[in-house]
Amino acid sequence: MGLALLAGLLVPGAARAADESTYSIGVLGGVGGSFDVDPGNSYNNSSFQLNLAMVTEPRTQVALRLGRINLDKQAFFGSLHSADLTYATVGGEYRFKESYYDSGVYVGLGAYRLRGSDSADRSKEQTSVGLAVGITGEIPITPWLGVLLELSGHYVDLKEAKIFGMGHGGLTVHF
Repeated sequence: MGLALLAGLLVPGAARAADESTYSIGVLGGVGGSFDVDPGNSYNNSSFQLNLAMVTEPRTQVALRLGRINLDKQAFFGSLHSADLTYATVGGEYRFKESYYDSGVYVGLGAYRLRGSDSADRSKEQTSVGLAVGITGEIPITPWLGVLLELSGHYVDLKEAKIFGMGHGGLTVHF
């Protein structure tokens, strides 16, 4: 009984030692957009993203990504102007240890909301679930701080556009 209790107490420490931290918060800026909309098929719309992640197994984590793309680089995004896409995705990520950085792949499910105004300046909104896939690369600066780069693709069943792509970069803090 005492041996089982001691083993149970040591397992979280061993998992934590492998990844050195349990939680991370990342703040990223970048660009994004959609190529399957006309007009408005631009990938240089400004965007930002907040990543909240928790290690579940060594080299494996679950992450919540919250973000927004301002789809206003061109006058219209489909039939909308002054459009933006907000999203929240949750998914699993597997990380690979490289010589001077960590790389990762992730897949997640998300909730997406496209908002904008139509040609009569009436507010329009579309919401849908979607799928997100991406790759990440993190260059550690210190054991608790790193530079995170991320490329992602999103499939969302919206009227205006269905495929979105994003590129983000920023800092992530581990604790």
